[in-house]
Amino acid sequence: MFKKCLHLLKIGSTNVDLVLDAYEYKSGELVTGYFEIKGGKLNQKIKRLECDLILKDTNTKKKQGIESATTILMTKTINSSEVTKIPFKYIIPTELQSTSKDFIYLFQTKIIFHDNLRDMDYDEIKICS
Repeated sequence: MFKKCLHLLKIGSTNVDLVLDAYEYKSGELVTGYFEIKGGKLNQKIKRLECDLILKDTNTKKKQGIESATTILMTKTINSSEVTKIPFKYIIPTELQSTSKDFIYLFQTKIIFHDNLRDMDYDEIKICS
């Protein structure tokens, strides 16, 4: 219970960050980077890592999933102060429209722990024609 409270308050919890080589792409282009997982004050067992490409309407703030970029199943324990990097590659779908003032594209990254707690990260990308 104490562990859940600390995690919900984001105190000393393990977190994930998607680090991309660029943030502007064309349809059909390869996206490269890596997931950086940083251990917190407590050791935590990771169950899986998910990353989805989503479309966000800037007017209504509604998010709509486009497709799963990757899902990595794992049984890894991240120790406190440990940093792990996992490579990321994804090809932007060719049918996507260019980013506009009405909508943006995001990579939503989730790390799910063994006790079903999770940490999320959002990275905005721009799709150009």
